[in-house]
Amino acid sequence: MTRSRVLRVLVAVIAGLLLLGLAGAVSQVVATSRDRRAYAPPGEMIKVAGHRLHLHCTGQGSPTVILEAGNLGMSAHWVRIQQEVARVTRVCSYDRAGMGWSDAAPGSHDARQISTQLQSLLTGAGETGPYVLVGHSYGGLYALNYAGQYPAEVAGLVLLDSSHPDQFTRTPEGQAMFRRTSRMGAVLPWLARLGIVRLTHFLPAHPELPPQQRAEVAAFNSSTRQVATSAKEFRATPTTCNQARATTSLGTKPLAVITADDQPPDWLLMQNELAALSSNSIHRIAAGTTHASLLFSERDAALSSAAIAQVIMSVRVGQPLNH
Repeated sequence: MTRSRVLRVLVAVIAGLLLLGLAGAVSQVVATSRDRRAYAPPGEMIKVAGHRLHLHCTGQGSPTVILEAGNLGMSAHWVRIQQEVARVTRVCSYDRAGMGWSDAAPGSHDARQISTQLQSLLTGAGETGPYVLVGHSYGGLYALNYAGQYPAEVAGLVLLDSSHPDQFTRTPEGQAMFRRTSRMGAVLPWLARLGIVRLTHFLPAHPELPPQQRAEVAAFNSSTRQVATSAKEFRATPTTCNQARATTSLGTKPLAVITADDQPPDWLLMQNELAALSSNSIHRIAAGTTHASLLFSERDAALSSAAIAQVIMSVRVGQPLNH
């Protein structure tokens, strides 16, 4: 094959790839617009600093429970727990800026900024504290920071297999996980823009979610904005962990730590350290559970909801959790 022939082939291949990329990007925009029309927000859109955040509150009573999702998490993930807790008190799930139904927002995506936006959202919506914060996975770091940033607004906490501020630095396994996730976070937003995440179902919704919420999560997990925002949140991990680490004590505020029993010993040790943040705490290793099942499995979400109800009762009657 002559050199000119090789060049023509290369040009044709590059042009074909560019056309495929353009077609994928256009398809992604069209599909995202279709999803937004198909799935209306179940809650209210509240204006915060020039952009709108989605807040979904159900139930009645005090204290109000605030649900904080993990990385790539959104309000729909909490459906099982929210339905159960709403039988006991008022409970609110929400979407952080750029996640779910919430508008994207400029600036950082670290724990302090997220906590500031949450406080403004709750104030703008007319919700009143002090609250019981519930954080799952990475959302536990946000809950810890909120408790330190707004201590008067927090009555108690529940940490569901929560991340620990030292999770990504203390052990070689944690360091390796951080490197792997960071590399993936650098690539995934581009794959989402080209429609590849959507086409391959790379970020599927958990199969144990109810059908409506499973469809919502699948749609948003394919959106460029949600994937890109999750990557930005994870890139802020060193700052977020430092901010969460600054919350060194919760005093006597009721704290329930629920740990999945499929976790390694180092994780269990860090969960014990989280439980030690309050002198009024319980730590349960939930038999037969996984990191995800504590939210999505009907049986295991009921265990999580029971722990939340226990903290609610401790706040209401002013008695220790283990009374």
